[in-house]
Amino acid sequence: VIMAALREKLIAGRTVGMFIDFQFEDMEAMYPKMRLEEEGAKVIVIGAHDKGMKYTGKYGYPLKSDATVKDVDAASLDALVIPGGFAPDYLRRNTAMLDLILAVAGAGKPVAAVCHGPWMFCSARRADGKPVIEGRKATGFVAIKDDLINAGAVWVDEPVVIDGPYITSRTPSDLVPFCHAIIDETVKAASRP
Repeated sequence: VIMAALREKLIAGRTVGMFIDFQFEDMEAMYPKMRLEEEGAKVIVIGAHDKGMKYTGKYGYPLKSDATVKDVDAASLDALVIPGGFAPDYLRRNTAMLDLILAVAGAGKPVAAVCHGPWMFCSARRADGKPVIEGRKATGFVAIKDDLINAGAVWVDEPVVIDGPYITSRTPSDLVPFCHAIIDETVKAASRP
């Protein structure tokens, strides 16, 4: 008997969406996907194209989508994860993906982005037209620091930053604390009335 397989799963029965598009950072998609599944979550890979589309990461790892964003209801998700790489530059042009960020975060559920993923928080806008990241602490890959600051974020150079429903992280070397934060915030959100 493998003891780790028998321990309590912290987010068993929860559903986590994960955005995907071409040129995603392989580790930033696969490590959180496996880690969240290990904790009992069902991870739904969400793309802009038809369900079953095979997306290839920057380093060639393939990942098929389980759903197209148009068919995903925020109420069915307990959290949302946005890997980095070049994919967020495509993702941020998709209105349905930006709307899903707003709906998930608006329901008080965690929305987590790593590396270039926080670009999505510059493009997702509240009803007043301002970026959702405005006035919030955030981090990301250093190349998007100016974008976050210009969107009104307070830049913090830390492995993981949590501000409200938004979780941000810098690089693949920060994936362990990033995943810990996703798990913890999903547990907290699920326990709220």
